[in-house]
Amino acid sequence: MKRYIMIKDVAAQNPEKLKELQALFWKEADKYQVKPLDASLVTRIITPRPSLSAGRNVFTWTQPINGVPNGDAPSVLNTSYNFKAEVEIPQGGADGMLITQGGRFGGYGFYVLKSKPIFLWNLVDLKRVRWEGPELTPGKHVIEFDFRYEGLGPATMAFGNYSGIGQGGTGVLKVDGNAVATEKMEHTLPFILQWDESLDIGSDTGTPVNDADYQIPFAFTGKLSKITLTLDQPKLSPEDIKKLESTGRNNRASE
Repeated sequence: MKRYIMIKDVAAQNPEKLKELQALFWKEADKYQVKPLDASLVTRIITPRPSLSAGRNVFTWTQPINGVPNGDAPSVLNTSYNFKAEVEIPQGGADGMLITQGGRFGGYGFYVLKSKPIFLWNLVDLKRVRWEGPELTPGKHVIEFDFRYEGLGPATMAFGNYSGIGQGGTGVLKVDGNAVATEKMEHTLPFILQWDESLDIGSDTGTPVNDADYQIPFAFTGKLSKITLTLDQPKLSPEDIKKLESTGRNNRASE
């Protein structure tokens, strides 16, 4: 037995009522301050808001800290960056987290495992990219992770273009100024790290970025003197802006 569904365009049949309801909607929109209406949900979610990290590109920590919300933590997404950790390894070696943000379902960790420095990116639990150096001798060391991003950055989104985010780059792990591991990431996380995690220094109070390496809290057993994070945000050149404007016009013309 066939069934038929009758569809009626009630709005077309009642144009005056439609106008009345439209006017009422905009009146309520003004009343509850929901304007402007747009479809830029992702852009608005990831747009930086007033926070402890706003307007800064160099961050220094000299003691352990945990539970810094994502909104107040510096973001290393869609940018070049450099982590520099000044540590002291005791006799017998060391283990533990230097700095981490995110966790099991997306984020990074910079840590020491069996005296070996490791930087690891967890790409939403689909892939893990790992840089690992040789065993550190007892004493003071400077461990660096330097990442050079190859995209134009989030500024392209102002032109309705998402090509600047989620691009790849090359990371270099260094010990005392010497490169010990180099790895290219074909893609990076474009929007946000794991929502319910935080930034931790000196331990990991959320979930591990790699359960195979450690379990929380994974407090650092050496001495962590200082960690410095330097961000190098991409900047659009005049040529980039012209190209993006031209692409935007072409896209609108084809719609």
